[in-house]
Amino acid sequence: MRTIFKRALLIAMTALILLETAACASGGSKRDDELFTPDLSGAEESNWVEVSYLEEHQTIQGFGGINYPTWIDDLTEEQCDTAFKNGEDQLGFTILRIHVDPDSSNWEKELKTAKAAQKEGALIFASPWNPPPALCETFERGDNKYAQRLAHDKYAEYAQHLNDFVTFMRDNGVELYAISIQNEPDYADDWTWWTTEEMMDFIINYSDAIDCRIMSPESFQYRKDFYDVMLKDEEALSRIDIFATHFYGTQKKDMAYPLFEQYGEGKELWMTEVYVPNSSSDADTWPEAVEVAVNISDAMTEGNMQAYVWWYIRRFYGPMKEDGTISKRGYCMAQFSKFVRPGYIRIGATENPAYGVSVSAHKGEDEIIIVAVNHSLAKYAQSFKLSSAPGIEYIEAYTTDSSRNLERTGNVAFDGERFSYVLPAESVTTFVISTSSAE
Repeated sequence: MRTIFKRALLIAMTALILLETAACASGGSKRDDELFTPDLSGAEESNWVEVSYLEEHQTIQGFGGINYPTWIDDLTEEQCDTAFKNGEDQLGFTILRIHVDPDSSNWEKELKTAKAAQKEGALIFASPWNPPPALCETFERGDNKYAQRLAHDKYAEYAQHLNDFVTFMRDNGVELYAISIQNEPDYADDWTWWTTEEMMDFIINYSDAIDCRIMSPESFQYRKDFYDVMLKDEEALSRIDIFATHFYGTQKKDMAYPLFEQYGEGKELWMTEVYVPNSSSDADTWPEAVEVAVNISDAMTEGNMQAYVWWYIRRFYGPMKEDGTISKRGYCMAQFSKFVRPGYIRIGATENPAYGVSVSAHKGEDEIIIVAVNHSLAKYAQSFKLSSAPGIEYIEAYTTDSSRNLERTGNVAFDGERFSYVLPAESVTTFVISTSSAE
């Protein structure tokens, strides 16, 4: 009986939308596109998604990836446009991660792409893998007799090394937003290990010498014990601007961090490296690519992350393929990066209205962005209600699935604060909702 009632309600609402939006169109809509009312027949029913406009969470800094020209070829000018501009067939990335090479003679390799990204307004941050060799020493770590660490009497020199990189970039026209202390110090077989005690010593006693925002060392798997000690120590906490982590193997259930919510007021929380679901499949493999959107949605809603940064921007398993074109993984990422822009605020929304459906919502000036990821085999008749939001003026939808890449549907029908749409199986759909002024 409940299912019959819900089906009747959806059909009635669709009919009402047709009547009211047709009347609105006759009076002149915000844009002149033909009204689109979805056919909900044959779709599984989903619970309503209620978007709570006044329920504010984190402020978004952006989405992006790393360029690593000492390991692979630099991005070309055209590829920089594809990555950091936001037009058609462009990713709209707003963050670039770069590498602090231990050899300062390689630093100039970072400039070209960094300048191109900065020109488009992207934030740029840097991560070191190793200090200069002269500052390092080997030590025994378990069975490894040749593990590497920063020599304890070289901390001041390492701080100077990082500051020299900040200064070099600044003197050459690139202002870093932040610099990390160390890439994955807890998974460092091929780079430099740090213990928690060593990190605390460096942060408290030496990081003030670096003229830049300080990003915490980046755990490879969001290991909370790695960060707990920094959050609970007032001196360390006062010196860290951004807590950053990687998501390799990190499950949704492990993304929430109550201790950060308790102690991290005024600090930023970034996810600074991952590839999903692997680095072996071609990035166009479908429906594997949908897992990228699932991971981003979970990072936003469960993790309250303010930034989401992929590993290589251009790689056969990345958002941009080796030929410079956008991959399926890239289009899934672009469903967020092109629309959820820096400064947008995540707002409350029903996160899992049906099996396999993940929803996040954000607001900007006169705009609400809803991203609905359907990673199930069913297509869903999904209804949305916007609570306490400014009036809807126009809705357009963009969908990526097995056959479409950010395909646009303009002027989606709505009824006051409600609208419905069919979420195709194994798809990502972004709703761009223009609203009247919130004033």
